[in-house]
Amino acid sequence: MLVYSAIYDIDNLYRASHNALKGKKSKSSAARFWLYEDREITQMHQELKEKTYTFGGYNSFTLHDNGVERRISVAPFRDRVLHHAIMQQIDPLFEKSFIYDSYANRKGKGTLNALKRAKYYANKYRYVLQLDIRKFFPSIDHEILFGLLCKKIACIDTKNLLKKLIDNSNRQDDAYFYYAKDTLFTPYERKKGIPLGNLTSQFFGNLYLSPFDHFVKERLQVKGYIRYVDDTLYFSNSKSFLEEIVEQIKLFLRSFRLKIHPLKIKLLETREGLVFLGHKVFPTHFRLTGKAIRRGRRRLKKIAYDYRYGRVDLPEAKNSIFGTIGFFKIGYNAKMIDELLAQTVLKREPSVEVVPSGRLVEQQC
Repeated sequence: MLVYSAIYDIDNLYRASHNALKGKKSKSSAARFWLYEDREITQMHQELKEKTYTFGGYNSFTLHDNGVERRISVAPFRDRVLHHAIMQQIDPLFEKSFIYDSYANRKGKGTLNALKRAKYYANKYRYVLQLDIRKFFPSIDHEILFGLLCKKIACIDTKNLLKKLIDNSNRQDDAYFYYAKDTLFTPYERKKGIPLGNLTSQFFGNLYLSPFDHFVKERLQVKGYIRYVDDTLYFSNSKSFLEEIVEQIKLFLRSFRLKIHPLKIKLLETREGLVFLGHKVFPTHFRLTGKAIRRGRRRLKKIAYDYRYGRVDLPEAKNSIFGTIGFFKIGYNAKMIDELLAQTVLKREPSVEVVPSGRLVEQQC
């Protein structure tokens, strides 16, 4: 299959550009690409065809989320367009191999469906085991990941492009863990870690854990199983069964150079509710946690502040508000939404104006 030629096909690149630009046209790098889109697409097409395309460097920053620091890496915009072009061609090759109950970054899945499924299983089973993987994205082993890609991709040029993409990953948080047969230097010699922020990284994460998903469903015979990125839930009516499978899960994950977070192993009765994706899930309903509500309030205050002092324009502010409010719409939070919207007022400081180019400037006194 000539996957590579389909990736650099002009129509595929234009479709990728359209998808990458959604909601991003006010960003300077995206706006520049959009202004010269025909020239940029033609150049990308030629470089890919001649196999001379070079991935650029990342711009990284730290995101503080619920007391956890996450390093986000943003690729140059033309690389992000290529990420879309790649995914448009290779995602269909792998989608059918993913289990039904994997919900992150897949069409027709997402947070709401994951929560509904968790509620369904909470109503059906008495106990739930909750685990997540320690430093998942920084721990992803490049050699293992590339091997999984090669199982379904025969096209040599596509393999080479994907290897260049993986090898271009910038340094992630330290995840120097030892496994069986490692020497003193093995954790430092093996290339690992993919940037959290790439469209391709989200796909790579699902692919990397796909063998584990099948192990849980087919070997361990866990009927009620849900995964959202590295957050996993295991439902059963037998408490002892869930206690017993923890060691088997740890053993399997070691073969992929991954570890379970030791402080995040929880075995609960489902009637007590479990915290999952910012919600407390019960057998009959789910609702936002107090932490999620406080985080939403802070997010909306920051949007209003950034708009007030010209850090974002009106379309960006509205999109951010709708995105935040959309999270609250998942549960039974109508009153909370009304309250938050009433508190969120977009007002520009008099000393800030928008010039015709769309750039925000301070008025001269």
